[in-house]
Amino acid sequence: MSNPFPGLRPFQLEESHLFFGREEQTGQLLERLGNTRFLAVVGASGSGKSSLVRAGLLPQLYGGTMVKTSVNWEIAIMRPGGDPITNLARCLVEADIYEDNSENNSDDQVQLLRTMLSRSGLGLLEAYRQSDIEPGSNLLILVDQFEEIFRFRQSGSKASEEAADFIELILEASWQEELPIYVILTMRSDFLGDCAEFKGLAEAVNEGEYLIPRLNRKQRARAIEGPVKVGGADISPRLKQQLLNDIGDDPDQLPILQHALMRMWDHWEINTDKSQSLDLEHYDAIGRMAEALSRHADEVYDELPDDAHRLLCMKLFKAITEKQADGRGIRRPLPFGEIDEITGHQREKMLAVIDAFRPTGRTFIMPGESVSIHDQIIIDISHESLM
Repeated sequence: MSNPFPGLRPFQLEESHLFFGREEQTGQLLERLGNTRFLAVVGASGSGKSSLVRAGLLPQLYGGTMVKTSVNWEIAIMRPGGDPITNLARCLVEADIYEDNSENNSDDQVQLLRTMLSRSGLGLLEAYRQSDIEPGSNLLILVDQFEEIFRFRQSGSKASEEAADFIELILEASWQEELPIYVILTMRSDFLGDCAEFKGLAEAVNEGEYLIPRLNRKQRARAIEGPVKVGGADISPRLKQQLLNDIGDDPDQLPILQHALMRMWDHWEINTDKSQSLDLEHYDAIGRMAEALSRHADEVYDELPDDAHRLLCMKLFKAITEKQADGRGIRRPLPFGEIDEITGHQREKMLAVIDAFRPTGRTFIMPGESVSIHDQIIIDISHESLM
């Protein structure tokens, strides 16, 4: 059995069988989506927003659980990044809802769709009409890490206009009732005040806000035990109690808990008879929650070939994170080509650094190891807690 814990990265759609403790909240989201076309899933850093939507809500939609509407869903997932309208166009193309025109490659399709979206605030309606979606089927646009739009807006007057246009597109699509288009945002709660910068956004977020409640102790226990059982192992009662005590009520600890569990599982699998439970000895071996993340990251850093690679490592993490004037840390995902440029065109060394931090079992950097890196691929940390 492969490791049942994802580490720092969010749970994905295909990992819903490993996603425990949020069943009640998934039901609440389904109910909300049945009554509105716009949802803003809001929570503190580390509260599990992306995982709740991806591994909780989306599988329920695909399973036909939401009976008030068509059971057919087309789902397009995006992040605003440094070009939100292009990224919206790309996620629609990647959702495979357009006829495959061999004369146009996917980049051409993205540009054609971007042009359509840019023509008016009703561009998403036109994009739906031009698609091959079966009549009456629902289209869901999931805008993950929505707070990236606020950083993008600050990068110049043209960017500010584009950010406003993007927000108009998603708001107009969710307000109209002619076509079944739904919009879900995930956003850190410390950026709620920034929504007032855009016309209509604060009102829409207030009306459609779902503030993620903290997991209670019983739900946290399910999040620990559930994947262990799916993986075919047991966890000792004393280790479970220790983990629950160490996580406390701090939502920012959830991804660190997932990372510690992933590390413990790996250690247990390599060093222990499988008939034995995961126990305190495995927890101690990875540095407990207090040190599991930093100790693991330091191990990867120390394994880099030489100081030249370690210097590039420092430059990489400084490039893809940012501390704002108000002290808030924010991810700053960048295309690899731009990282290569600002770190002095040491392409092969930089690729080696990125590859060291992204294999399964590490996942400090996204995308994962299965994705080949080229200049347009966006490089990002897997979670804010790494900052």
